[in-house]
Amino acid sequence: MKSAEEFVAGLEIKSGADLGTEVKSAKVFREHSSDLAKQIEARAVYLLAMREHGAKELKQKLLQKFPETSELLSQYSAESGFVNQLVTEVIQLCQTNNWQSDERYLEQTVSSLAEKGQGPLKIQQKLQQACSDSSLISAYLDWDESDWIEIAQGVLEKKYGDYHKPIAQKEQAKRMRFLQSRGFTQSTIWKTFK
Repeated sequence: MKSAEEFVAGLEIKSGADLGTEVKSAKVFREHSSDLAKQIEARAVYLLAMREHGAKELKQKLLQKFPETSELLSQYSAESGFVNQLVTEVIQLCQTNNWQSDERYLEQTVSSLAEKGQGPLKIQQKLQQACSDSSLISAYLDWDESDWIEIAQGVLEKKYGDYHKPIAQKEQAKRMRFLQSRGFTQSTIWKTFK
């Protein structure tokens, strides 16, 4: 069985020598890009070992770690978008191997931030920075309003000692602004006070 180089060299085409050179340079390119892809994959696995990441967040971190500079492109004889393509392929590999999952990330993040007393608006903002699937984000934040009211009451009780409606209007406005800064909706805030 002949190798690809021997096959191309054996062709009796006028530009056969040029074809052989192109095949060799393509092979070198694949080997170098494979090295870069392995570096990107190693970094992705390292980040995922530290904590769960959304695909969008992971891509941003990898592109920041491996910026597409003109030196890098000339080193690999590649065109613009080369690193972006490798990062996308590495993320797909991570998803295929179940190392990265947006569903798992969303589930962990929503429960963690809700336990810390964050409301749905603030959690949604955080999730949109890490995951691009807005329907999936909405599905994980689709809790019953009574759950959000209970969380808001717990936040008020922790900060102010109770969650009852204060007599002074200024104090009520202060507590409402506090809940708003935590990301609770207006309807939830009004229903929180008893």
